[in-house]
Amino acid sequence: MKPGRFLEEVFKARPAWRSKCVDVHRLVVACSNLVFRVSCGKDHVLLRIYGSAEHGIFDRADEVQRARYIADRGFGPQVLLNFEEGRVEEWLEGRAPSHQEIRSAETIPQIARTLRRFHDRTGLNHNDLHHNNMLMMQDGDLQFLDFEYAGTLDPTYDIANHFNEWMYPYSGAEPHLYQLGLYPSLFQRRTFCEHYLGGSKGKGTVVDDFLQEVERRRQDSHAFWVRWAECSPSEFNNKYLAARKQLLHGQSTGLTGKEPGLRFDSGTPPEAGWTVAETVNAMLQDRRLHTWA
Repeated sequence: MKPGRFLEEVFKARPAWRSKCVDVHRLVVACSNLVFRVSCGKDHVLLRIYGSAEHGIFDRADEVQRARYIADRGFGPQVLLNFEEGRVEEWLEGRAPSHQEIRSAETIPQIARTLRRFHDRTGLNHNDLHHNNMLMMQDGDLQFLDFEYAGTLDPTYDIANHFNEWMYPYSGAEPHLYQLGLYPSLFQRRTFCEHYLGGSKGKGTVVDDFLQEVERRRQDSHAFWVRWAECSPSEFNNKYLAARKQLLHGQSTGLTGKEPGLRFDSGTPPEAGWTVAETVNAMLQDRRLHTWA
């Protein structure tokens, strides 16, 4: 798709650009939408052309309203202009961290703390937190992007989905394929949960019980993305679907959910696991500044 026919929408958001030369550059980071950086000199905006929403997982009007709400709470770009086939957004200067970088000892705590702030401030889950939906800012801050699938606050699911996304570099000749060796180690998962819970290092039972609930939600994440791919047929999604079903139905090898040191049963979790997870969820609900509607 050529973005030229959408430049009129950009000019509505930036009227002073009409008589000037603009440059359009496609950003190859999104799976669902087409996104472009549109520049006029040193000024930039992001042009987002919507993909199909026939999957019925979210309503586009609700998604735009949600993006505005989240931006007002300090996450992601402001929506400058919305139109039927897409929108124009504020440009945020930064870079997407690599899938290797999100595994580092420095970045794991940063992502965990940022996700906690996101949950506190918005009262929502992100639900699609992979490395291409993050932005390392020039000042060292971390931003989250792309809130199409954001929804009801459910922290352990959001973290479980993020851990699953570690297996997808979304690069190379077969970006639809997961790589089991990239799934975070028990140490990395526990470190993440420690920092998400506010530096609960040493409070072993609290962290372990919370992590048990995160592990239990792993399959829920696989089930959601299987349903998404089934409802959004395309060449990429069909390949992605076949591979993701292997994870959902346990047909892959090398990842059992019972790594040494983690007290986890694939059945109903212990009551303590439920208590910790539900307590954290209730606490975050109480801390919300506002409720999105």
